[in-house]
Amino acid sequence: MTTIVRLLLPAALFLGAVLAFDGAAQTVHATKLTSVSPEHCVATLERRVAADPLRCPSALREAVIQASATCRQAGGTLTGAAEGNVWAIDVNGDRRNELAFSLADNMTCTGVYNLFACGSLTCPKSLYELRDGAWKAIGSFSADTPEQLTLGSAEIARHRSLVVCSQPRCAERRVYEWQDMSYEPARASP
Repeated sequence: MTTIVRLLLPAALFLGAVLAFDGAAQTVHATKLTSVSPEHCVATLERRVAADPLRCPSALREAVIQASATCRQAGGTLTGAAEGNVWAIDVNGDRRNELAFSLADNMTCTGVYNLFACGSLTCPKSLYELRDGAWKAIGSFSADTPEQLTLGSAEIARHRSLVVCSQPRCAERRVYEWQDMSYEPARASP
């Protein structure tokens, strides 16, 4: 009897999985890149050495270079967070992740503490896409966790719409659609 159970159990599990799949596309949401370290980006910039691309993606490194100059001009010293808050999501289906992050989540300007701050509001995250060998900002949105940013079903010029659901149980959704060369807010919906 146990031989029959051992043979039938995998088949039953497979059949259950097939019946549970209704053919609908799975939700694709952003993912936090756990290897990223803005602290590493700042340190390599100060030492003038190459950064490890897994710990300091070039889009973040370019933002660190600009933030360092801004911080220095304000009379402060740039400090990077040990663990970054950088998200990845492929918005255009090219199998390369676009990156989303805010300066305030990843660095501070010691001596000028509110330089990158947004007050009591969540700082918007900028979304960057690699175009012609350079990272370009293509939009911004406000969300606290990567799971709150998902790909929508609409697609314009290979760029899927973005849906941000930043409230508990998604009481309100904010939709961003591709317009010309960037994402723009389209509508809020219940």
